[in-house]
Amino acid sequence: MNNKDGLIIISGVLILTGIILTSYFLPARPVVSEGGIAIITDKEEYLPGDELKVKIENNSEDKVCFSSCYPYFIQKENGNWKDYRYEDCPEENLVEKCIEPKTVRAFELTIPQIPEGYHRLSIGACLNCQLNEVFKNTRELFSNKFIIK
Repeated sequence: MNNKDGLIIISGVLILTGIILTSYFLPARPVVSEGGIAIITDKEEYLPGDELKVKIENNSEDKVCFSSCYPYFIQKENGNWKDYRYEDCPEENLVEKCIEPKTVRAFELTIPQIPEGYHRLSIGACLNCQLNEVFKNTRELFSNKFIIK
């Protein structure tokens, strides 16, 4: 092997190492459901009591609407995803807020006192519904995974 071959091999190894390191340190890609709706948290790690900021990108052709009772559920990963137990909603479950096609909306929630581990948000959506009508969950949307420490 001559010096030129050695430089090519070393250059290839350095480029490959750079690609691997770059992909390792890039933030997690958002989970995109069928139809182009992304649910993205602002961080990948939280403590109970932290504020979690959520961005919903509606890149679909549908208006996406949310429940007045339970606009989201927090789920824990235990081999599969399980909702935490929630109290029954004391009011009628109506369509409360909507995101028009090709727009973005954000909201915040406070992380409750829940166990450590991997979690995600599960958001029920009603596509092309009208405000104040009875909410019908027609699509389940999920955020990226995040860790509670």
